[in-house]
Amino acid sequence: MPIRNWSLRLVVCLLALIAGVVTSGWGNGQDTVELFVSVTGSDAHPGSFDQPLATLAGAQAAVRRVRMDQPDAAVTVTFLPGIYSLEETIRWLPEDSGVSAERPVRYRAQAGGEVVFSGGRRIVGWLEDPERPGIWRVRVAEPGPADDAGWRFEQIWVNGRRAVRARTPNHGAFYTLGDVNEAPLEGSDARFLHRFEVDPADLGSLKGLGSEEFRDVQVIVFHKWDTTREWLSTVQAEAGSFTTHGSQMKSWNPMNRDCLYYLENYSGALDAPGEWFLDRSGWLYYRPLQGEDMATAEVISARLPCLMEFQGEVDSPERWVRHIQFEGLTFRHTEFRIPAEGLRPAQAAMSVEASAILADGVEGIQLLGCAVEHIGTSGLWFRKACRNVRVEKTRIFDVGIGGVRIGETGLVPEAVRTGFVTIDNCIIHSGGRIMPAAVGVWIGHSADNAITHCDVADFYYTAVSVGWRWGYDNSGAKRNRIEHNHLHHLGYRVLSDMGGVYTLGPSEGTRVCHNVIHDVFSTRYGGWGLYPDEGSTGILFENNLVYDVQDGCFHQHYGRENVVRNNIFAFSRQGQIAVTRAEEHLSFTFERNLVYWDSGTLLGYPGWGNGAKVEMGNNLYWRAGGAAFDFNGKSWDEWRSDGRDSGSLIADPLFVDPEARDFRLRTGSPAAEIGFVPFDSSAAGVYGDAAWRALAESTQFPEPYAVENAR
Repeated sequence: MPIRNWSLRLVVCLLALIAGVVTSGWGNGQDTVELFVSVTGSDAHPGSFDQPLATLAGAQAAVRRVRMDQPDAAVTVTFLPGIYSLEETIRWLPEDSGVSAERPVRYRAQAGGEVVFSGGRRIVGWLEDPERPGIWRVRVAEPGPADDAGWRFEQIWVNGRRAVRARTPNHGAFYTLGDVNEAPLEGSDARFLHRFEVDPADLGSLKGLGSEEFRDVQVIVFHKWDTTREWLSTVQAEAGSFTTHGSQMKSWNPMNRDCLYYLENYSGALDAPGEWFLDRSGWLYYRPLQGEDMATAEVISARLPCLMEFQGEVDSPERWVRHIQFEGLTFRHTEFRIPAEGLRPAQAAMSVEASAILADGVEGIQLLGCAVEHIGTSGLWFRKACRNVRVEKTRIFDVGIGGVRIGETGLVPEAVRTGFVTIDNCIIHSGGRIMPAAVGVWIGHSADNAITHCDVADFYYTAVSVGWRWGYDNSGAKRNRIEHNHLHHLGYRVLSDMGGVYTLGPSEGTRVCHNVIHDVFSTRYGGWGLYPDEGSTGILFENNLVYDVQDGCFHQHYGRENVVRNNIFAFSRQGQIAVTRAEEHLSFTFERNLVYWDSGTLLGYPGWGNGAKVEMGNNLYWRAGGAAFDFNGKSWDEWRSDGRDSGSLIADPLFVDPEARDFRLRTGSPAAEIGFVPFDSSAAGVYGDAAWRALAESTQFPEPYAVENAR
């Protein structure tokens, strides 16, 4: 056969192969290339329904080939149900982009089945430990050199539940510190020796610990809004003291007396059902919960720290990754290793970048109907130069750090600044399992984002944090919308200084509206509903329902010209409306709000007595049962004589059933007299089909920790 004829036949065959997987009808009448993937397929296959590919990496490579051959075509990749193991992080580059928003590259699950991408591995071969009744074990690695710990892991999941690494006291309980002293570590400019004095009884389980096991013990300390993790260096159990090495403590937030703490990761703490421990010789131990059969249990550990990373060229918008959609896919299991130097404290856990899905330099990326769950890291981070991103009807559940991050901690040029990210109708639950100071949704120096109709709950710190500027200097956080969200079950009296919505710095045009916030409890102070912190400026807080918080439904530390309008604030345990700092300018306007409470004071924190400038008018105040109250020590007449609260009333708002937390207004409510406009609080949170709404209600929320029970 002549070479030219053989080449012609090859071209004809390739064209026929491509034609065999092309169908018409996607977007503006353009052709759509259809590819299929199955766990029983092969990446040597062409990707047709009869001969599917086998992996996400294989599908990515096939899409690149199609896009080179047909640069104007949309591409749809359909994954048949199954669990797809990821052997390495999938990295998306500009050549993975779709044509446009109308002709994207779509990676979707076949309707009716679950498609899971897992960075984990299943652990099998469990046997009862012959030396310790009630404990099972399995060897996960052969012993190697003492410094060879590449096989180790720090999270496992048993039957879809994050297991607790062996700790004392057990999960849900804490010890309290005595004194903590700090001194420079000899021979180091950056490291410090920390000496902890505690009750000797706290250290009983450390007695007799071998040197190999001792160096793996960690102490986790909760101080104000931060946590610190450090490795034990020495211990004097009988004397009630131990030492660690770590970074220098911050003067404004040190570890000190009465901070909560616990010890983790040693065999002596493996004393409660549901706990596990991995020793240095490669044996994994687990104490099953009642009813768990380790012969059939699904036990997963994670290998990958990141499942997908988008790597557009940040400073070259023409080289961003664009127009890729992920639909109906589940991403599970990432590993987060505690570094050798421990974890230093950092607000919102922003000292750690690890995320299951991390994006730089992207536009038009969408996650629709997906899930990111059972991970050791944060869930999603749209970090550098991310624009027009949408995450919709996606569940982010059981995360070691934060849920969603948007933007950067530093202010970068506007041309490459992340913005226009929408997080809508998402469930973001159960975070901060490794770094409790993490938040549900964090927005840094980023503008024009929308967090809407989300259910954010079960974090030890703040639900939604917006802005990253302490004071009045320039901030990139403008015109963000935090609207129609259900934010609840936060703090649990473990950390302090938190809010349902927390803001920082100038944020002109930002709207915090139509949210329902409740059950926010701190350990020392600062379990607030709405919390404009240092320098918060130009924010509208309107039509929010806030109830059952610790010491303020609304608290402004300091800020400028915020507006608090037409909200319902009820049942703060302490002061209902709080302001800390008095400044020369107008701090905020407070108008047409309903304030209802049964304990504590109406006005909290020292700003009221120090002359904070707050314009107040047309509000309604009522203490349950008509009990007497005052306005920062002043009577109603004295308060009004100072020019406060023109048009305001002291009257029962006539809620339908405040004891049952039904804050709808009955006919004849005096709220109409102050111009209050009723709003539908039931519209907050997720929407759509009943199963999706029920999923948001399925998380179990523990009772807040009782601080007085700490030892």
